[in-house]
Amino acid sequence: MKTKLPVRAAALGLTLTLALSPVAGAITVDEARDLLRGNYIDEIPEEILSLPTIEEITTALGDHYTYYMTAEEYTAFQNSLEGTNVVGIGVMVEKTADGLLVSGVAPDSPGQEAGVKTGDLIVAADGTTIQAAGSPDALAALITGEEGTKVTITVLRDGQELKLTMTREAVVFPTVTGEVVDDHIGWLSCSSFGTSTGDYFQSYILDEDEAADHWVVDLRGNPGGSATAVIQAVGYVLGNHDVAYVVDRQGDLDVWRPNPFPVEIPGLIQEPLVVLVDANSASAAELFTAAMRDYGYGLIIGTRTFGKGVAQNVFEQADGSAFKITTERYYSPNYVTPDRSGVLPHLVVDANLADEVARLLCGTAEEQASGDVLVLQLAGQTWYIHREEAVSEDYAPAFAELLAAIAPNTPMTLDGKVVTPAEVSEAWGVDYVSRWFDDVGDSPYGDEINTLAALGVLLGNENGDFSPQDPLTRGELVSMIVKAMGYWCWQSQGSAPFTDVDREDWYATSVDIAYNLGLIQGDENGEFRADDPVDHQQFLTILTRMGERADLSVERRLEQVTGEELATEAVQAYDAWARPYVVTAEDLGFLAVPLEELDPTVPTTREEAAAMLYRMLEYIGILTPVTEE
Repeated sequence: MKTKLPVRAAALGLTLTLALSPVAGAITVDEARDLLRGNYIDEIPEEILSLPTIEEITTALGDHYTYYMTAEEYTAFQNSLEGTNVVGIGVMVEKTADGLLVSGVAPDSPGQEAGVKTGDLIVAADGTTIQAAGSPDALAALITGEEGTKVTITVLRDGQELKLTMTREAVVFPTVTGEVVDDHIGWLSCSSFGTSTGDYFQSYILDEDEAADHWVVDLRGNPGGSATAVIQAVGYVLGNHDVAYVVDRQGDLDVWRPNPFPVEIPGLIQEPLVVLVDANSASAAELFTAAMRDYGYGLIIGTRTFGKGVAQNVFEQADGSAFKITTERYYSPNYVTPDRSGVLPHLVVDANLADEVARLLCGTAEEQASGDVLVLQLAGQTWYIHREEAVSEDYAPAFAELLAAIAPNTPMTLDGKVVTPAEVSEAWGVDYVSRWFDDVGDSPYGDEINTLAALGVLLGNENGDFSPQDPLTRGELVSMIVKAMGYWCWQSQGSAPFTDVDREDWYATSVDIAYNLGLIQGDENGEFRADDPVDHQQFLTILTRMGERADLSVERRLEQVTGEELATEAVQAYDAWARPYVVTAEDLGFLAVPLEELDPTVPTTREEAAAMLYRMLEYIGILTPVTEE
């Protein structure tokens, strides 16, 4: 259990957009310097601030989120977060070789009024087929046109061809669309968090609540947006709870909450909830996802999210331009930042199959015929998968992904009997590729190792083995760090200065990333020594540094290590540089065995490393463990 940290309530008006007092014309370099000095999250060296242009200053900062926008660029930035206004029939499509696959229909649009549905395939416009048009883009161009003119589209739906005629008009594509799929799943697709997103959430949930016994919120490809919008959206879903904590340049901790007063108001969704994410789900989308994870309110499915854990304020100018500046770091309700790490789903599956996995899990709880319904306990909810759907041609690939993503000890029954993914695969005749290691059955940490493997954060050797009792080398350690925390998604900020790391070495990029994040150091000769084993004091130090970077409560615990704790006999066995990290690791439960049983200078085995990594990730909440019932 984490200790609650003291916070102060932040006003809901902290929306990541602040207006400056009007000034004449665009911002000057001196004004930009003053804004950065007073507002940037970290202190900026004067040699950077003294550079001659705003672009040179922001480039030297190395912060992709701090930059100046012209009036035109700022308008485009705002439009990217809000609903887009275009003339047409009001459908969102995915372009395929066979036609335009409808992925969404704007409310109150010509398309909705004519009966266009998600999943329709548009194959012709005014009689011109995609083959005659020559390309999906050319077909799409035939559908748009002048406001007030008519167009007839031909769609394929369930094997039947339909012709639908409508009048083109200006259509707003909202940031959220909602519908009931499979007659019982409330499905919200959110493309960004703009000014009206919270209201869209409320409206669609209320409209669909009577028909929905499950909910899906699709945040794949959502780049984020307004803090106010995501705070409202989270509030409508789960009620009046802390959505995030933000830390400013002074180190003060503020809370973002739908209502700044501690009044518990229930959310609008009480049924099982799924959140879909991918590598392009960022910023506000990650805050939404992390809140659902931390409160145990939803099952997260997809791939690890983008990893943006800093917030910006936008300082507007009188000429319509704006300066966007990183001003806070943010943390989830469990004090975990998605910065660089992103949010790790409960079920890591191909993001392109995540929606199908969700539909499989949202099966109805009908009377269970013998062997026809698989029952799972995931994220505190019960889920039902029906055999007929799971083994069908349309869903078998998604079902195979689901089986591969299941961790050991996940409560799962078939015909009332506890089963494993392999047993389900055999019983239902659906092949899948297991991520579990075959050589950890005798390890006392086999379940922890295979849980991490199911999540895709542990890799084996070229033969697919984990080799649990082998000593962990420094090269393997940095690879494990980067993979486990998702840092591999990010480019490093430059090469590490180690003389014995070649650019062609398999671990070189991981070394660069770990070094630039302050997680590793070299020896007195400036060497990394990748093949050397990692002893226990080195491993515990680096493990705790990982936790410190990801979790505010670990950082604060390190700051509170006392002289009395450092003076204990078990801690004194470690070198002075390692002792604060060892104390913190022991206190927070990172150790796999009592501290007295760990020799500081003995090499850490791969199974020990995996077990302690698992416990650290469990503590900070990046993974949610399952327990055997």
